Amino acid sequence: MEKDIQRLHHAVTTILRALKIAETNVQVAHRELAFVAADIQTLRYVSRNEGCKLSDLAEHLGVVPTTASSVVDRLVDRGFLRRDRPETNRRAIALALTEAGQIAFARLESEELDTMKTMLDALPEEDRAPFITSMTRIADKVGTG
Repeated sequence: MEKDIQRLHHAVTTILRALKIAETNVQVAHRELAFVAADIQTLRYVSRNEGCKLSDLAEHLGVVPTTASSVVDRLVDRGFLRRDRPETNRRAIALALTEAGQIAFARLESEELDTMKTMLDALPEEDRAPFITSMTRIADKVGTG
């Protein structure tokens, strides 16, 4: 079991390093739009949780609300996010992507999907479905959404 854990550790850290390098090389995310990792994760979360609260975003990012607020401020100033006030609670603030944010995130996600294709291309066809099933199971177990 210990040897399996060591092999898994090596594989995961290698993949994470490769993904981090790929993330910094994607044309849309870093060169054209100059997004940092927190920007990307914020756009991803808000795109999947339209109308979410800042506290929900902060929890997802694993940061304090003031840090999440700084990320949101930056993305609002750049025209990618907006703060809405729901009719049911005018004191609350709901986050949403702007049209520019939707377009930018769609382009970003397309580049990420290309990276996933590269990963799957490294496996023989018959190994792909079990790999995806295993990765999904792990993500569901350890992920926060």
